Amino acid sequence: MVDFDPKRDSGRKLFYGLFIFPLLIAVGMAVLLCTVVLLTGEAETPESLITAIKTGSPSKRWQKAFELSNELNQGRGMIRTSGVMKEVIHILKNRKEYDARTRSYMAMALSRFGDPEVIPALRDALREETETDVKLYLIWALGVKQAKESTAEIVPFLQSSEQELQKMAAYVLGSLQDPKAALALEPLLQSEVQDVRWNAALSLARLGSPAAYDELLKMTDRKTLASYPGMTENKIEQIMVNAVKALGLLKKKESVSLLVDLADHDKSLKVREAAMQALKYQNESFQPLKELAA
Repeated sequence: MVDFDPKRDSGRKLFYGLFIFPLLIAVGMAVLLCTVVLLTGEAETPESLITAIKTGSPSKRWQKAFELSNELNQGRGMIRTSGVMKEVIHILKNRKEYDARTRSYMAMALSRFGDPEVIPALRDALREETETDVKLYLIWALGVKQAKESTAEIVPFLQSSEQELQKMAAYVLGSLQDPKAALALEPLLQSEVQDVRWNAALSLARLGSPAAYDELLKMTDRKTLASYPGMTENKIEQIMVNAVKALGLLKKKESVSLLVDLADHDKSLKVREAAMQALKYQNESFQPLKELAA
């Protein structure tokens, strides 16, 4: 038999009345509110995002610009109309009214359109631009568009005093596959900035230039890479994988023994796989190469 305690029972009622029931009500209201928002909310369109960029406060514009760029990148049913594209170009080039971050996202958004007007617009904007961040996105966008004709606009950035622009230009020139860029890239192999040297070496390999060979060998030396400040295992692995792939592109017989050794012994599975792929790319079977290296 359980004794009935009026005081304990009233305390329990007070606890439920003051805490539990109000909490349940609040949770229920929150769920209801979220449901209403989800059911009544309207999806943004390219037109509505453009309008928000043009009429929103300066501190909010870049957020809508990011949304537009992201939606176009994801390809989630956004209509890439000519009118929207022209508005993007207008915002990109209007340096007086729109901040650098907003215009940077406009450069990204513009690269998602397939219209022939896009590449000339990006090239014109790059020639006129004064903000470093926007230049970076413009160079990147030209790389996305595989705009080989933009080599002339990008090459001068290899001599920029700003390292980020040098690195981006060196990277993109390799993706454009314009052999004329090789001669301009070679001096960067002597740069004191590691990322500049490495990007130049990788791009030269993509262009088929053997000038990159010595630097690529250094990029596969795990101990040397580990000696650099700020190097993590993940970054070392990424650098080595890229360098190994680049060595495969050069198809130099001198690299065979190194690639075989990496394929057999490196502690990273990704590096080993990249080395095996590089060996296969050289159109020789793995076993004869292994015997040759021995």
